[in-house]
Amino acid sequence: MFFQRLFSIAIFSSVLFPSCKPEEDVPPVELAGKGGNGTLKVTPKHDSSEIDSCTIYIKYNSLGVATIYDDSVKVVQVNNSPVATFGGLKKGHYYLYGKGWDTSINEAVMGGLPYELQQESAVSITLPVTEDH
Repeated sequence: MFFQRLFSIAIFSSVLFPSCKPEEDVPPVELAGKGGNGTLKVTPKHDSSEIDSCTIYIKYNSLGVATIYDDSVKVVQVNNSPVATFGGLKKGHYYLYGKGWDTSINEAVMGGLPYELQQESAVSITLPVTEDH
């Protein structure tokens, strides 16, 4: 009799109180943007010429062209090269878009590039731009 009651309580408890499992450790999703230690140093180039009259736009968490960008930086001369620097970035996906003027052909140039920052470190990249025809 005692064992029947104990068995009944055990069955009733297992139905009433489902087993509680601790949540599995799910790695957090890396969200690109400010708040990290990464730096993107972007140099716009048209063919083989560096473009020193250009603004670079950046979109966080995107690999495609955007209508609104999260930040923008004008290129400045760093070690005799035009560079737009985006600092304090986290790992993640970014879309870079440049718009400027190529003085060698007297034409507007533009272009974009998706980029994945895989480590929070300083990375130098070339952004290809071309004429808008």
